[in-house]
Amino acid sequence: MATALPVLKIRCHYCSRNRSPHEIIPIGTGGAVMCFHCYEWHQHALRAFQGQPPPGCQECGLTFAQLSDLTPGVDIRMCVVPKDGLYQVLCKSCSDAYVRKRVDLFGDTQFGWQQKLKGAK
Repeated sequence: MATALPVLKIRCHYCSRNRSPHEIIPIGTGGAVMCFHCYEWHQHALRAFQGQPPPGCQECGLTFAQLSDLTPGVDIRMCVVPKDGLYQVLCKSCSDAYVRKRVDLFGDTQFGWQQKLKGAK
């Protein structure tokens, strides 16, 4: 009778998904780890600062073409947002939803004042 081997998974500190140890990158010396998926999207966000467009929205997964199909004739706006300790590229809709949830981060800033975030959750 064969004994099933345990499947080892490690939880990514950024997306909280359990990943194979082969898909994990150690971050610093404090024991934090990041999966390749989060690392790749963080790199897309950093390249966006250099003017290179990302493949789409990291949160909803829609590409520029899909976002364009949803809102024909409207320019697609993407936002680079500091989220979970990384820079992430989010579409306008996902960015707005995230910013509203994080009044603790943005509420007392000029951006938060302009967006009237105080009291919104």
